[in-house]
Amino acid sequence: MKKSTFITFGLTVFVLAVVIPWLAFRGSGDANTGAEKVPAHLKAGQALFQTNCGTCHTLYAAGTDGNYGPNLDELLAPTGPPEPGPTGEKTAKSTAERVLNAQKEGVDSNAPGRMPPAILNPEQQKEVAEFVGAVAGEG
Repeated sequence: MKKSTFITFGLTVFVLAVVIPWLAFRGSGDANTGAEKVPAHLKAGQALFQTNCGTCHTLYAAGTDGNYGPNLDELLAPTGPPEPGPTGEKTAKSTAERVLNAQKEGVDSNAPGRMPPAILNPEQQKEVAEFVGAVAGEG
């Protein structure tokens, strides 16, 4: 065989084994690149949601695309026109209470594959509920 055949084969293997993976993995590697910027007081809830809830639930502000549970942007979206001022805060608080109750009690937790209760401790539940209540329906 010719020497040029071995050189061509060697270069092809090098490109496939080294150059392409290097190009693929040289990105930032930040798992939260899809997440929306949220106020500082909601960051802990956002991180907890991404880690503990995002596998099942879709929520735009968390950058999650769950594949099992309901899409919380659709399920918890406020109905009607946006409410300015204290009324909007009241809606967010109502949504947060609904999320907190679902976390505490579970959702049909006796049925297989449903959301079990108390995945997070009470403080974490509150942080996630405040985050979801503030951002659900924005996506």
